[in-house]
Amino acid sequence: MEWIRRMLRSEIRESHVGFALILCLLVMSAMSIALVWQAQIIANQRDAIRWLERVKLGN
Repeated sequence: MEWIRRMLRSEIRESHVGFALILCLLVMSAMSIALVWQAQIIANQRDAIRWLERVKLGN
């Protein structure tokens, strides 16, 4: 428990802030790509559902 207290009290260096910003940028980029990919999957599923409704209802 003491080592956690020491880690949290240590000074934050500018290099750590830069590393954290780069890490956040990479994670947010990956999340954006995943969001676009997921939107494409949802659109394809919507088209498949409409096709199945047409086949079932005969429209």
